[in-house]
Amino acid sequence: MKRNVFIPFILLLILSWAMNTSIARADDIEEFNAAVQRYNDSLVHWDADIIADIEAEAFGFTYALSYLTQNKIMDKELWKKELKELISQYEYYDYEIVTAQTFVIGNTGIACGNYKVSRKHREYAWVSAKKRWSSTWVKTEGQWKLVFYHFELIDAWR
Repeated sequence: MKRNVFIPFILLLILSWAMNTSIARADDIEEFNAAVQRYNDSLVHWDADIIADIEAEAFGFTYALSYLTQNKIMDKELWKKELKELISQYEYYDYEIVTAQTFVIGNTGIACGNYKVSRKHREYAWVSAKKRWSSTWVKTEGQWKLVFYHFELIDAWR
């Protein structure tokens, strides 16, 4: 009878270990974290070349849908040019990743977190904001590709 009491306890212990076990290989997680870090660093440093290279595989980044074809940016060089023009409109731009988390399940990766941004456009008032972000990635042909990026305002002040 005493042995039967411990069986549910042992099963719960095994289940708790299984819940904390990653369903992705360690090198996939490491490669995914590096891809997310590379993209976040390009945003922090406003590196239009890297941003455009990564976003060229993604969906939903341009405000002008005419540049999108089959959910991909049609003309990467034009997108780089537009990003550089956008960046040049700011006298000051500071972007700080505050939190970041990553999760990998099979060939899909999810990253999310918060960031703070302060900027001064040449023609508009100084703006500071806290935002949350998330991105979805898929590993294809041995590389992590950004599929979608989303951010939204948490709090803003002037």
